[in-house]
Amino acid sequence: MKQHKKEELVKELYEKYPYPSRNIQDKEKLINYSHWILQIFKEKETFWKNKEILELGCGTGELANSLALNGGKILAIDFSKNSIKKAKILSKKMKTKNSTFLQKNILEFNSKKRFDVIIALGSLHHTINAKKGFEIASKHCKKNGLIIIGLYNKYSRFRHRIKRLILLLTCRNDFEKRIKVGKKLFKSNESPFWCADKYGQVHESYHSINEVLQWFKENEIEFISSKPKFKHPIFDELKWLIKKENAFFVMIGRKK
Repeated sequence: MKQHKKEELVKELYEKYPYPSRNIQDKEKLINYSHWILQIFKEKETFWKNKEILELGCGTGELANSLALNGGKILAIDFSKNSIKKAKILSKKMKTKNSTFLQKNILEFNSKKRFDVIIALGSLHHTINAKKGFEIASKHCKKNGLIIIGLYNKYSRFRHRIKRLILLLTCRNDFEKRIKVGKKLFKSNESPFWCADKYGQVHESYHSINEVLQWFKENEIEFISSKPKFKHPIFDELKWLIKKENAFFVMIGRKK
């Protein structure tokens, strides 16, 4: 399948099933939603205050709105119109300040502004060029600023890759059929949005720790922390596979 067709199908999926569409009704819960990130690099809850933050691929805006409620100044983009619509509705409901949501493609984003923190959690691997997305993130990061990215792991996501292959062989690129068959085959009772992201997705890429460390090096990013921690990348990633965990991993770096 051609790259532009993949991109069109990914966008079509998220227009119909904006993700993650979490049902967060309590403002305190939304405030706490972003705190797990701080644990990775051992910062206090006040860290976000007055930080200028760019989120690449914000989905329905739960994280961006949480960061805004914690004092951050947020520009959040996503190429799904309906995801941005939901993000704005949440912002209005929670009365968040200093949050701006724009419908934009990550790979086409370009601004003269530079940010203290760039976040891309679970979005770059759904673009047609994750490395280019990372380079765009790096370009917009201030000196000494942070880049926080979360990606699917090349090794520990192996089991799900097998499931995706089965869905491809049986359903091709019909994402509605993929969702229906995926739910039945793999006995899922999660939300429609979760099932769409898990089974309907026609494109996702997979990355290793060493690959991301190379991205950091090429873009003058100093690695500072990760979730989960690792000592010996490939061996640790194979352990994650065996233990059925950490198919999604987060790495944090600082711009030199």
